[in-house]
Amino acid sequence: MKLSFSIAIQLFILLSVDCFSQGYLKSDYLFSSSLKNEEGETFGSGGLLKLSGRYTLPLSVKQNNKGQVSAWSATLSASYGIFTKEGIPQELSFDKIVNLNLSIAHIRPLSEKWYLIASLGGGIYSAPDAITSKSLLANGGAIFVYKLRKGLDLGVGLGLTNSYGIPLIMPMSYIKWQLTGKYEIKADIASGMEISASMQFSDQFKLKLVAMEMDGMSSVFERKGKSMIYATTMMKSYLTPEFKLNQSTTLFAGIGGVWMRSVRLSRRTFKGFLDNFKDNELDMEFAPATYLTIGFRAGF
Repeated sequence: MKLSFSIAIQLFILLSVDCFSQGYLKSDYLFSSSLKNEEGETFGSGGLLKLSGRYTLPLSVKQNNKGQVSAWSATLSASYGIFTKEGIPQELSFDKIVNLNLSIAHIRPLSEKWYLIASLGGGIYSAPDAITSKSLLANGGAIFVYKLRKGLDLGVGLGLTNSYGIPLIMPMSYIKWQLTGKYEIKADIASGMEISASMQFSDQFKLKLVAMEMDGMSSVFERKGKSMIYATTMMKSYLTPEFKLNQSTTLFAGIGGVWMRSVRLSRRTFKGFLDNFKDNELDMEFAPATYLTIGFRAGF
């Protein structure tokens, strides 16, 4: 099931449509902690330095006579993971992983309350020195969203991925709830997975508590002639001050903890997909660890 979380995160990121150019660059550091299987056996320890960035470029933005937006946008997202390890078997870890994805997304109104978000993309998920045609993964999705009330949108749909070697359709949900003002509360299971609260102290300074954020990386690899996929999923909480330098640029830094960092290896077959919902001897999990982040966001 942990691998499905990692794949779901990739699909959620695809379903983000922005009507103006924006992006971010950030660096995340997860301190080293012990790696154990479900029986409690220790397989060494390891940490992670993750460099990531994302940029969204609107291709077309139109409004109808009701003020509803139809838009096309392109998003390039990239992450580069550098893994530190001590005593972890090579087959359970990588030295480096690169995830690079380009997607096209579209949003359009269907009625006064309903709208559609659809996307299609693909990219490279591999160790940088082992990229092959099998490292290219395609993904997409379509979600029908209902505006329940101001600040609250709910939706359901389907996602498409070939992460298991064959095209598979997966159900997807969409929740976006936000209260704005001096105090902000946000629950986003749409363009990511985040639950947070923040307080605006001034026009330039905001303090944000991220109660839960999920992230992940994956890599296609070969073992004994069989195509496999490695996935690591992280759940973290942290406190982050944000400093607004000007109308378009914000600096941020944060400190907190990673409460779950799972590792799973699975065969890229339909059987491997089904095995993902069972206990697996290759299911591993790192102990909780300290988490640091720093970066900036920019919009135009």
